[in-house]
Amino acid sequence: MHLAARHAGGEAVAVLLERGAEADARDGREHTPLWHAACAVDETAVRALIAAGADVWTPQLGPWSPGRLLLTTPLAPLVAELPGARPLPAGEAAAFREADALTAAFGEQEIWMEGLGVCFVRDLSEDEVIRRLGADPAACPRTGGEDMPFDPTDFDEVDRYVGVAAVPGSPGGCVIVQDGFMPSDAALLEAISAGTEAYGIYVNPKGGTHGTLARDGEYQGNEEVGLTPHQAEPPARWHFRFWQTTQEFPYAANVFAYGCAAAGLRIADGRRAMDLGAPRRWVELPPHLIR
Repeated sequence: MHLAARHAGGEAVAVLLERGAEADARDGREHTPLWHAACAVDETAVRALIAAGADVWTPQLGPWSPGRLLLTTPLAPLVAELPGARPLPAGEAAAFREADALTAAFGEQEIWMEGLGVCFVRDLSEDEVIRRLGADPAACPRTGGEDMPFDPTDFDEVDRYVGVAAVPGSPGGCVIVQDGFMPSDAALLEAISAGTEAYGIYVNPKGGTHGTLARDGEYQGNEEVGLTPHQAEPPARWHFRFWQTTQEFPYAANVFAYGCAAAGLRIADGRRAMDLGAPRRWVELPPHLIR
């Protein structure tokens, strides 16, 4: 029943209900079929389960009930007027709107992701980031495409350089990119994060997308980004919709938006900011930052 609600849609759910399946059966994580239908944002499955009397409002993980999840989606009208409806708190609704807007800034445009490393850092200019990386800003002109100061087919050279570009916003900051993991490396993040925050993401070709946070020059921790949350905290994993398991976001737009928000940045054109071929200032890293 749970698999049908998440993957097969309302027709399959209706057949199972007709054959005696329980509308509120619990799986190993104590989630009901309606929870899975809400995570899939599947209107036909949601309608079938509500019509069968499924429990909409009992929380199943922290404050989150199937109805509360649905209130953050276009399917909100299906549950907003049901008995027991509890509107989202104003602050929660605002957090979802802000996360959705930032995710939209990272959507649509195609970008090569395998092996991509990206770091977001708030409040710093390009010159300041370059200095914190141990280089002279005057020796790092803006270049792009074939004008990169290294051979992009030479992996050893690629690992030694990162690209830095300022991004407008309120607050603004910089994005650091590489075809490699260095923008998410703890030593690099510590070097640039004094007095601010920096969040690095690495899309590992071997599997998984990993995020690392540094604050005020100190490593704060690492996480695998984009996984379905199995606990109520942190709220940002809910706001950036990691629970929407069958609704795809173009090129992991919500994952990069999450990392951007973790650094406190707001970017109007996230894909452009991460495009390795776009003009930016390339910095050769000092030996102590390379491993």
